[in-house]
Amino acid sequence: MTSNGGTSNGGTSNGGTSNGGTSNGGTSNGDAPIRAGRDTADLVDDIANTVLSIAGIAGLHGGEFGEIATYLPGRRVTGIRLGPGGNEIHVTAFYPADLPALGEAVRRYVEPIVDGPVRVVFQDIRRPHADPVSAEKQVPS
Repeated sequence: MTSNGGTSNGGTSNGGTSNGGTSNGGTSNGDAPIRAGRDTADLVDDIANTVLSIAGIAGLHGGEFGEIATYLPGRRVTGIRLGPGGNEIHVTAFYPADLPALGEAVRRYVEPIVDGPVRVVFQDIRRPHADPVSAEKQVPS
């Protein structure tokens, strides 16, 4: 699902949209909208830390095929796509979630540190502390 101004449109058909990133949907460090004096790696790390600190966010999500990412020297940061036409943050939320409010919170915290609009895409929802089923509790098939 995508949260855009408090609305949901059911997500995108390919796990994201192409907005000027690299051919596989990610962002190379040359495409990132960087505020004056900001290093791309520092910017992406700040975005990731900010998003992960928001209550209700379980994690960043790389999309169906891992195509949502920012590529940095020696590493990639999944779930963040920066581009001149806008920025995308793909996340997994904890259940239950008020997705429009959560999307607005992500935008409110990320927009001050990037140039351009921020689009929040909810790729998945998971239970907060799902207990793994132990071998003793599993029913034999």
